[in-house]
Amino acid sequence: MAQQKVVVVREFSLPVEAIFAELADHNNLKRVFGIPVKRIQDGQGDVNGVGSTRRMGLFHPLAVDETVVAVTPNSSIDYVISKGGYPIRNHHGRLDFSATAKGSRVQWVIEFDSLPGVGPVLKFVLGQALGVGLKRLG
Repeated sequence: MAQQKVVVVREFSLPVEAIFAELADHNNLKRVFGIPVKRIQDGQGDVNGVGSTRRMGLFHPLAVDETVVAVTPNSSIDYVISKGGYPIRNHHGRLDFSATAKGSRVQWVIEFDSLPGVGPVLKFVLGQALGVGLKRLG
């Protein structure tokens, strides 16, 4: 297995609170990923909080479940793939939100392990998909 890291940064004219609210809500992520995304389990204390799980994709076995493992409102969201995702293993995603002079900035980092040869392709595809998807938000 080879470890890969994807980093995508995007600035928005909207305040941090607005971008955080948009990206924290699983049901809004279809706009980012361009595939069906649905919350299948509510989180603790907040529907999109720790423990909330989203299913991404059309159907099993192609769908992937991602579960939120940490949230700091208007600051960060951490999640992991909790079901599916082959050939990706040990997937961890983190979104960091910060204010800028003109609005806000999001840094989205995904780290994962995959088979040699497959990892760089997946890294490229994920980076492109996130970059294009975040542009859809503003």
